[in-house]
Amino acid sequence: MAGSLVVVLAAAASPIFNRLRAPTRRHGDLLEAVQDGVYIVDSDLRLTHVNEEAERLLQRTADTLVGVPLRAVADPLASELLPEIHVARRSGVAIERIHAFPDQARWIQVRIMPAPDETLISLQDVSAQTIAESQLNENAHSRQLVANNADAVLWAVGRDGRFTSVSGGGLGAPALAPDELVGQPCSVLVGQTIVNDVFAGRTVRVESGYGDRCLRHHIEPLTDSYGTVVGASGVSIDITELKATQQQLSEAAHADRLTGLPNRFSLEKRLVEAVTASQTDGRRFAILFLGLDRFKAINDTMGHRAGDEVLREVAERLRGCVRGIDFVARAGGDEFVILTAGVPTIGDIQRLSDRLIEALSAPIRLSERDVFVGASIGVALFPDHGADAESVTARADAAMHRAKLAGGGRLATYEASMLAEATERFALESDLRHAIDRGQIGLEFQPLVSLPGRQLVGCEALVRWRHPQRGMIPPATFIPIAEASFQVVEIDRWVLGEACRAAAAFRSIVPDFRLAVNLSARDLRDEELCARVAATLSEHDFPPRLLTMEITETAALDEMALPTLQQLRDLGVQLAMDDFGIGYSSLAHLKSLPITMIKIDRTFVRDIGVDESDSAIIVSMVNVAKAFGLRIVAEGIETEAQAEFVGSLGCDEGQGFRFGRPQSSAALESLLRTAHPKLRIVRRTA
Repeated sequence: MAGSLVVVLAAAASPIFNRLRAPTRRHGDLLEAVQDGVYIVDSDLRLTHVNEEAERLLQRTADTLVGVPLRAVADPLASELLPEIHVARRSGVAIERIHAFPDQARWIQVRIMPAPDETLISLQDVSAQTIAESQLNENAHSRQLVANNADAVLWAVGRDGRFTSVSGGGLGAPALAPDELVGQPCSVLVGQTIVNDVFAGRTVRVESGYGDRCLRHHIEPLTDSYGTVVGASGVSIDITELKATQQQLSEAAHADRLTGLPNRFSLEKRLVEAVTASQTDGRRFAILFLGLDRFKAINDTMGHRAGDEVLREVAERLRGCVRGIDFVARAGGDEFVILTAGVPTIGDIQRLSDRLIEALSAPIRLSERDVFVGASIGVALFPDHGADAESVTARADAAMHRAKLAGGGRLATYEASMLAEATERFALESDLRHAIDRGQIGLEFQPLVSLPGRQLVGCEALVRWRHPQRGMIPPATFIPIAEASFQVVEIDRWVLGEACRAAAAFRSIVPDFRLAVNLSARDLRDEELCARVAATLSEHDFPPRLLTMEITETAALDEMALPTLQQLRDLGVQLAMDDFGIGYSSLAHLKSLPITMIKIDRTFVRDIGVDESDSAIIVSMVNVAKAFGLRIVAEGIETEAQAEFVGSLGCDEGQGFRFGRPQSSAALESLLRTAHPKLRIVRRTA
């Protein structure tokens, strides 16, 4: 029986991590009770716990490992897992593969299971199981063949190389009957050169093919009473089925179970082969590192089963885009790697990338709904961008992240600055984990204005991060990091509590002053969200009807989020669809949601008076919203002309620099005291 902890982890990693974080902190007792090797690294990738079996597999003691950065533990089961650990932490998806040590006849099953604050790595030594299964299959098969006299033949040949005697039932599958072999040359079953080696006095164990079958032969010299070799005797067994089983085991160790594509282990092997070939013939090759743009949102909102369907469909589309000589592998999570040889120019790579991006831009049908995943691609060339497989892969990965930051759905070629950016992202992720406790996270509030009367009626709470060394970190930089590393839920909880606390001062001036906060897709997967919101509102004596919680169109696509949204509406909270118009919501889906308002995205408001199509789109959105009885907020208003236009269409409220920039709670309180009931228009300065 495999280690019990691994079984539990494979079924549900979260409960185990909850137990490991329990107040008793009995990590040691729990880990030592597990038969598998287990070690844990914290958010900084330092080892925090190592059990006895992990000590054996890593060939190091726990006291030399705990507190040490994983990168410093040079081992295929430690530092060489860092790329996969990073992939698992970014995607939130567990990674599993077999790591083979052929020279040592060892096979280790590795499972990497990420959690918000730490990552658990399980190492299960399956060597004995793998070898035993192979031997069991072989021995059982051989015994059955000999016992039934069906697929084994005992035979002897003379010095002339012809069969002199044959016993057994014959080799049924190759259709070699014993009585038909006597007198025939041994070459019909086994090569003459092999028998000649036996005539020289050597015992030979060899395998050979016979049609589509695989035969194993054990042959020994036959000697007379004087020790002279007078012939040879042997047994031949059909091991075709055993070979098929071994092939299946090998494929399982090299293939991704979900998509059927080669896995990271197979990719690493192919990359080493490509580097060797390139160094020999001088031909360069390209690595395309492909990351899905919206997979995390789909996986978070629609569930892992839907995410798995997306990954399988993506794998199939990738196969259809590449040439037969190209190599496609799943690196882990929502990332794929394409190794393409014989690509002379960036233009060739661009054309391939265009096909890939186009294929993955098409909708994927899930549960009678179309989802759009999209892809960003980073490319690096060997030897142009690295001297070995690892460095070229890392640089293609860095280029992929640059493509994502540029908006996704595009190709980026590696540049030297990109590796520094990747290092910067990991540093920010580590610093962000401590930002709330260290008082670095704060709020600013942007006014919300009633367009008909130009009254200040509410505000949106916007999170800010002031880093002690780096200064103000833009939300566009740290929010994606928070979402990818599961920290966004903790941040959103803090924002709600702090915003309600600050709103008490606003409501002392305007009792019905409204407050808006943002919800992530991950928040909506929390079954306790509504209870937590209710508790926070009660703690700060804040009426639910004055709170608006904003969600994106992507988050709203999840049918599993509907119960949570309905619970919030039943509580009395207002729900707004943020950045409306840039996602993929259908009108039918909009009608089914329990939302109370839409916020027209600033990209449409920005070009009012410049682009007639944007004005027409706003008119259509306003008409749809009014038909559904929804309130309408226009975002990004910067000019009086924009304010008058959206107001004339019937938009209820506006938000943007025209009415006030994001500001501190003290500044907004002062504005309320001086500007209520009429808002003084803020003149923009150069």
